[in-house]
Amino acid sequence: MQYSKLPVFLIKLKSMLEDQCNQHIISWNDQGNKVIIHQIDEFKSSILPLYFKTTNYSSFQKQLNNYGFKNFRQSAKQCEFYNEYWTHDYKRINQIIRKRNIQEDVNSTSTFMSSLLLLISNQKQLMANIEMIHQQQSMISQNIYNLHTESMKQQDLITNLPELQI
Repeated sequence: MQYSKLPVFLIKLKSMLEDQCNQHIISWNDQGNKVIIHQIDEFKSSILPLYFKTTNYSSFQKQLNNYGFKNFRQSAKQCEFYNEYWTHDYKRINQIIRKRNIQEDVNSTSTFMSSLLLLISNQKQLMANIEMIHQQQSMISQNIYNLHTESMKQQDLITNLPELQI
């Protein structure tokens, strides 16, 4: 992949990393597989406006996340970002993860919501079934009690039957 075919954000990131004047603010780690922002405050105030015409660091982070970068470590002053295809030699740049497709996210969310609604519906049906079983159990218990009472009355009658014949 030619560098010119890279998305603008990644071209600007590459330029930032290659500019020797920025090395004390943003650079590669020693292994060349992570982007280190050494001084976040200075990065926000001097580098971001130069490349992106903004000082909004969270937007920069979101862009990195959209291209598959993961925040590896963060302190108040420094953070590192990692993407397995984004290295200092750019050998695997042709495999760079494309920007996350919003439609895929929407489809994924839609599928999740459909599944969730189905689960909720199934749960309501199960709860209704449980309530019906509970009512049936109460009726059966009442019938058993009534049968037991009737049986006791009949047992008393049988027991008292010889007394009645005398």
